[in-house]
Amino acid sequence: MKKTSLFVSAAFLLFSGMVNAHGPVRAKLTSTIEIDAPAAKVWEIIKNYDDMSWHPGIKSVKGDGSNKKGALRTLTLANGGTITEELKSYEDSKMAYKYKITEMSSTGTIKHAGQDETLPVLPVGNYAAELSVTDKGGKAEVEWVATYYRAYVNNNPPAELNEEAADKAVTDVLTKGLTALAKKVTPSATPAVHIDVKR
Repeated sequence: MKKTSLFVSAAFLLFSGMVNAHGPVRAKLTSTIEIDAPAAKVWEIIKNYDDMSWHPGIKSVKGDGSNKKGALRTLTLANGGTITEELKSYEDSKMAYKYKITEMSSTGTIKHAGQDETLPVLPVGNYAAELSVTDKGGKAEVEWVATYYRAYVNNNPPAELNEEAADKAVTDVLTKGLTALAKKVTPSATPAVHIDVKR
């Protein structure tokens, strides 16, 4: 009986350690908003890959003016950081495009577990997203879906680079963008963004 108890305790401790010290887990964050305007009107505002003037968190975008697969755009953020993204697919007929982050600037470094860790402007890794507009009975439903990992690839991440930090940062980017888009189309509206995060 004593051996069994010791075995169960050891197994529990091992399992607990694995849960608390797991590596990065892929997240899928889906944000949606309904805008009281035709889908085509909303798509017209966001369809150009190198134009994100509708997003308040982005100061400027440098691109080649192309909506072709492989096109690159570099976003200069309102806080001064930069993010470079590559267009993975573009379908004007479906009012949708996909892209992924290829490079980011950093905001500095922190000490963690005896090492210097870089703090990227967005605390995520392997970030990819899709932005789309769908007609819903004469109204536009805009969906922005992002998939990503936390920025810290090893176990026991610092607070600045863990799952919570990644979720918060991505939620902030998508929510502010969709809210501003809705206000641009219908200034008197009080838009609500729905967020769903899954791992």
